[in-house]
Amino acid sequence: MSAPAFAVVGRPNKGKSSIVATLARDDSVHIAPRAGSTRKARRFPMRVDGEVLYELVDTPGLQQSRAVLAWLRANCADAAARPDTVRQFIEVHAQDEKFRDECQALRPVVEGAGIIYVVDGSHPFGAEYEAEMEILRWTGRPSLALVNPIENSDHVEQWRTGLGQYFQTVRVFDAHRVEHHKQLELLALFGHLDPQWRSALQRAVQVLESERARQHREAAALITGFI
Repeated sequence: MSAPAFAVVGRPNKGKSSIVATLARDDSVHIAPRAGSTRKARRFPMRVDGEVLYELVDTPGLQQSRAVLAWLRANCADAAARPDTVRQFIEVHAQDEKFRDECQALRPVVEGAGIIYVVDGSHPFGAEYEAEMEILRWTGRPSLALVNPIENSDHVEQWRTGLGQYFQTVRVFDAHRVEHHKQLELLALFGHLDPQWRSALQRAVQVLESERARQHREAAALITGFI
């Protein structure tokens, strides 16, 4: 069985790449202050001793969600057909420059990735975000939302309320200052959202806890040696 994969999605410049870098523990993830710097979905496997425990997918920002949702609604017969309609949208618009970013972001999701939806808690919630959240709900994939307080946490509670209407799980996650145990908590949460991932993510948590303990022992030995 392949390792679980999680697509990190949301609008441009909301900290998606920072969250990918943190969860994948990969310093090669490109992080830029300019909005829209991620133009193509890129996969980052989380490896320990050569073993891939899970995979993060960094995706371009969603910018045409209202137009995408309008197309989906116009081409869907009923709720049961929604995931297939999202897949159909990607097939129809794969070469359409207007929807390039949306197709890049949604493709790993329809291929089986879980969804990590990222918003900025320092900006207010608005109805314009609801289109993209509705599109993600149409995919039928397991999902959770992360409120990333980039500059401050002024609007975090407002986001909790809004996101709670679309996502089973909402967490505040500061990619630059998050504690180790909160990273492991996210993995455990996804294991509860999709039973097929449970054993793999439990294994990931165990391996990462063991790796953390080993790092602490080595650091303690070095400090003792210096003293």
